[in-house]
Amino acid sequence: MKTNENKTWKRKLGYVGFALTAFGLSFFLAYSLNYYPLGYNTVGMKMVNEDHTALTLEKNNAYGMAEKTVVYEPPEEDQWKVNMLVDLVNDQSIHYWVFFTSIFAALYWVVVDVKKGESVRKTILYSSLGVALTGLSLMNQLYDIKDILS
Repeated sequence: MKTNENKTWKRKLGYVGFALTAFGLSFFLAYSLNYYPLGYNTVGMKMVNEDHTALTLEKNNAYGMAEKTVVYEPPEEDQWKVNMLVDLVNDQSIHYWVFFTSIFAALYWVVVDVKKGESVRKTILYSSLGVALTGLSLMNQLYDIKDILS
C-alpha cells in the first residue's frame, strides 16, 4: 500500500515539476529572449507633430530574426490605431508564452502516453489539439496586427 502511494506522489510531483519547467522555459523564450517567430517588435515611436505619431516595427521571419522594418504612419483621423498597434505588439508576448507552453506540454504528453503503451497516432492527435487552439489564438493576434498595418 505504501509503495503505491509513493508512486502516485512521485508521479504527481513529476507532473508539477514538468509544468513549472515548461512555464519557466516558455516565459524565458517569450519575455527574456523576445523570441517571436513571424511576430513583430516595436523599434520606436516618433512624434511627427503634435497630433501625428509614426511607429516603427520590425517584422520577424520564421526563425524569429528581424526580417524587415515597417514604418506605420496612419492618417490623422486614425491616430488611435498607433496606440492599439503598440498594445497588440506588446500583448503578443503572452500569446507566444501560452503557445510555447502548449508545445512543451504536448511533447511531454506524447512521451508519457507512448511509454504507457498508448497508440502513437492517437497520442499525437490528442496532444496536437491544444497546440492548434493556442496556435489559432496566436495567429488571430498576428492577423490583427497585420490588418492594422495594411
